[in-house]
Amino acid sequence: MVTELLDHVDPPRAGRPRDPRLDEAIVAATLSLLEERGYAGLSFAAVAARAGTTKPAIYRRWPSKRDLVLEAVFRTQGDDVVANTGDLDADMRTMVRWSLEKLGSPVGRAALAGLLAEPPSQSGARTDQLAVVWRRMDERFRQAIDRGEIREGLDTTSLIVMHAGPAMLATALYGESAVDDGWVERIAGMILDGVRGAAG
Repeated sequence: MVTELLDHVDPPRAGRPRDPRLDEAIVAATLSLLEERGYAGLSFAAVAARAGTTKPAIYRRWPSKRDLVLEAVFRTQGDDVVANTGDLDADMRTMVRWSLEKLGSPVGRAALAGLLAEPPSQSGARTDQLAVVWRRMDERFRQAIDRGEIREGLDTTSLIVMHAGPAMLATALYGESAVDDGWVERIAGMILDGVRGAAG
């Protein structure tokens, strides 16, 4: 799935300008309903009622529940997904923290549980926020390889996945309160120790 997303990120389609206030209301309603009811209990009708809009208004923006949830939960607008400061340690911490905040949160776990349960025919969208994030991470890691900061020949797709797994599992087992800045430092450090090798 990660490889497919990295290989197939379509450019955004042109359309009439969207009202950012309505977009924000729909996103906020989606997030609150996801946390309350889970993915299965989320519907466009419920989102429309809570956001004070109509189902057609939502469909004009997001053609499916999957698209709406992906953008609402994993959107990158305003987020420092990959700082790309030139400091690999700092950038790695940023990426681990983003994964923790998005994938380890209650709404993130609810979204992933629902998305993973969908039939394969409904999970092939190419333009979503996770694809954007993974593409940025991939570019940052390839840059680090070119600079000699991490080993040549490293599988960057696997490295991206290594950010997601710990965040989801740690919060599921121990709760959000147990996964703090110290945890981010430790996970980022362990990943760096593994990928640097002789390059570090």
